[in-house]
Amino acid sequence: MKYPTIIIDDSSIQRLATTFLVKNHPKLDLIGAFDNPFEGVKAIYDHKAEIVFLDVLMDKVDAFEILDSIEVNAAIIMNSTWSKFAMPAYDYGINDFLTKPISKKRFEQSVAKIIERLELKKNAERPIKTFPFSEALSEFP
Repeated sequence: MKYPTIIIDDSSIQRLATTFLVKNHPKLDLIGAFDNPFEGVKAIYDHKAEIVFLDVLMDKVDAFEILDSIEVNAAIIMNSTWSKFAMPAYDYGINDFLTKPISKKRFEQSVAKIIERLELKKNAERPIKTFPFSEALSEFP
């Protein structure tokens, strides 16, 4: 299964670098990469994105303002050049924080952690088929 993914970052260089990482990950499906945060948020809703890479500081609005004004059912991986935003980001309940420039190793770790959580959540929502233990035992001689 591939997870619909969106990138929101006003830095063209970072957007390109993150796009490269997402496109080359076997479990991610890039829906779009946006420099305009409002278009990116619309795409999250329109495409039911499950993973969002969100820059902290952008020209028009910052990530915290976005998170204050929307409600999304997606895993948020926030990123910034400044690590000082990591603790406030975790306080907001984001799933992970990456410091720019994003290394491939750290990207892979973050995505693996997010996908594991998403799969656990999906499996918890599915009914589990159960078999009565005593019935199975009664069939043995």
